[in-house]
Amino acid sequence: MSPVSALLLAAVMVTSMDAEPTPPSVVQAMFDAFNRHDATAMARLYASDARLASSDFCKTRTGRAEVVRTYRELFAAFPDIRDEVEQMVVQDDRVAVRFMARSDAGVLPLRLPISTFLTVRHGQILSDDSIFDTGGRPCSP
Repeated sequence: MSPVSALLLAAVMVTSMDAEPTPPSVVQAMFDAFNRHDATAMARLYASDARLASSDFCKTRTGRAEVVRTYRELFAAFPDIRDEVEQMVVQDDRVAVRFMARSDAGVLPLRLPISTFLTVRHGQILSDDSIFDTGGRPCSP
């Protein structure tokens, strides 16, 4: 390899190592952490002041501690829950995801279609708004 080729290769490697994660890669990492039931890894993908809204929340939740609380409660209630991404649409820093949440651990199997709308900037999730049918259940504080 010529010295010029080696220098170009090194420059490309350094640039790619410093590159900020793309919004779809951050969202995919979030779903991967969810399916491992790793609430702490999920929280690291969110900005410190991230906003979470969901059809089953009484009010918007804010921050990484709320991300951890939200998902640890969900994993406790549904110990085998998994999300299966069906469609992801990306426009700049906005990502829309349609997915199916599945669990067989409860009294009845859970098959819940969910649509989530996320904003991702500088490799972190700033907002996460999830919409689904709550089946008339009251909201959770």
